[in-house]
Amino acid sequence: MLQLLNMAKTKEKQPSQTLNIPHAEGPFMTESFIKKYGIASLTIIALCFGIYYYTTEFRYVLDDKVVITDNKFTNAGFSGIGDILSRESFEGYFGEMKSLVQGNRYRPLSIVTFAIERGIQGDNYPEVSHFINIILYAITCILLMMCLHLVFRNFKSAWYLSIPFAATLIYAAMPIHVEAVANVKGRDEIMSMLFSLWALYAALRYVDTQRLSWLIGCGVTFFLGLMSKENALTFLAIIPLTIYFFGNEKRKQITKVFLTLLGISIGFLILRTSIVGQFIGVPATDVMNNPFLGMTFMEKMGSTFYSLIKYVQLMVFPTMLSHDYYPYQIPKESLLTLIPLLSLVTYAGLAFVAWRGWKQKSVYAYVILFYFCALSIVSNLVVNVGTFLNERFIFMASAGFAIGLAYFLMYELSYRWKLSSWIGLGLVLAITFGYGWKSYDRVPDWEDTMSLNKSAVKASPNSARANAFMATVFFETYKDKFPNAKATDQVVNLYRLLDSTELYANKSVKIIPDYMNGNLMLCGVASERFKIEYDIHLYIKTMKPVILRRPDLPFIKEFSDYLATTGNDEYLWPFYREIGLELLKFSDNRRQWAVQYLTYAYKIKPNDKTIVLGLAQGYEILGIKAESQKFMMLAQNLQ
Repeated sequence: MLQLLNMAKTKEKQPSQTLNIPHAEGPFMTESFIKKYGIASLTIIALCFGIYYYTTEFRYVLDDKVVITDNKFTNAGFSGIGDILSRESFEGYFGEMKSLVQGNRYRPLSIVTFAIERGIQGDNYPEVSHFINIILYAITCILLMMCLHLVFRNFKSAWYLSIPFAATLIYAAMPIHVEAVANVKGRDEIMSMLFSLWALYAALRYVDTQRLSWLIGCGVTFFLGLMSKENALTFLAIIPLTIYFFGNEKRKQITKVFLTLLGISIGFLILRTSIVGQFIGVPATDVMNNPFLGMTFMEKMGSTFYSLIKYVQLMVFPTMLSHDYYPYQIPKESLLTLIPLLSLVTYAGLAFVAWRGWKQKSVYAYVILFYFCALSIVSNLVVNVGTFLNERFIFMASAGFAIGLAYFLMYELSYRWKLSSWIGLGLVLAITFGYGWKSYDRVPDWEDTMSLNKSAVKASPNSARANAFMATVFFETYKDKFPNAKATDQVVNLYRLLDSTELYANKSVKIIPDYMNGNLMLCGVASERFKIEYDIHLYIKTMKPVILRRPDLPFIKEFSDYLATTGNDEYLWPFYREIGLELLKFSDNRRQWAVQYLTYAYKIKPNDKTIVLGLAQGYEILGIKAESQKFMMLAQNLQ
């Protein structure tokens, strides 16, 4: 132990005064990465596997069905790769291109890896997919350390007291990364960051050597990052910024690198637009794919800056993590309310620090700009990303936070505050342990659909989507068990599943009354209870508010056809009449569905004048004048 302490003291050299800007001297490549950081790399790999190895026992969940299990191109194996590369990313799941989110999606490279897995294995094996995600995450972390080894080359210290190792430890352990690693679909985030860091490394080596091969490598890996996910586009700014802040100022070299990246970016955007059919597109008209729907400008900015400060909180204090921040877990608030205003002031302050440190090439200015650039594309300030925030969205930007925190602990404390480097290392290890433990504790939430949704409704109780998804899990569990239920205790448990479905569905529609999934689950509960108890009055009581909110649900028509065979006409016709007449009073699109329900009533009781007049009015609203006149004439002949 004493020998180790003596080694640390000899290696922990005080930098010269010029090292107040330590990144402005010498070439980027100063010593072998493997020689200095070999043990550090093994430590990072062990940390990644220690946190995430348990995921190899997990199933596919959430959007994994969109890109893997229910994607016809992925399931075609090697023969589906051409379609994956030439089609919009959701097309393999939906069977056609749908503009569900603004700008559509083109992220083929990670989906290609899933097709390769299928081609090799002959089927989809989640344990293999999860294992690959861990490997890719570990490689990404090592690439981050390789890049930091170059930019912080003038900080002379032992590897275990270095900024690159400290920053990578913190980054690898961050709980906000669990979604990207534990959800197989999150591979697009990992691969985008991996290839972006690879492009950064190649660019730094090019600046040193002026070898064309490094510049070509930079362009190729940057393109692969873009093909993984569009977020890599932010490295168009991050890579030149890194060269400016940490290299000898050679504008010609920065220009060459920038123009290479710009050319690749333009080429990718042309390719992307030709495939998805739009460049940016227009925001979706569904609140679940456009959370700002119906908001004023100040409310949109308020919710956006609320989300931006939430990202900071999730990095610093990662409590109550969730995969679901859909409406209205992030509240609809004006920009001039407390939290959004605090967020605006915070980000303005960070921008001021970056501006002040630009000419001095301050490390803090760099990490702030890194964070801003990486966050910009998912901030909802540039383009509507379809949700308020997602933890995986900050997978790139969080590297800036990790670098800044490591710089403070391993440099500022030692050389500005005159504290021992061991104190800084101790704090880094404490943070890594805390983050790592939280990540390890969060990982089991991704085991299956039930565990994931249970954690979501706990952390995101104000999300209509989370509550509807929880209701769906209970309802699907009920449907799976219902045919085999015989014993009394099994039947009781089935009723409990329906009660739980109704509970969470009601929470969902309380948040967003016309949310389709929540209302659909209430329809399911009402229909299943009727098939068990044959209580038409309970069915009518449950369904009336649902139909008035969402009269367009196809399931309602299907079940109404079934009800017509149950001998309950004397109760159904006044119910349908009341519903139809209520719908006629609305001023929105629900009016057009009045005819459907009045027709149900008319088939049962064609001589009711109120129903006939309602149909005349309904057809007039639909613009079908012949039918309107027909029913008006019928009404005149009725008492």
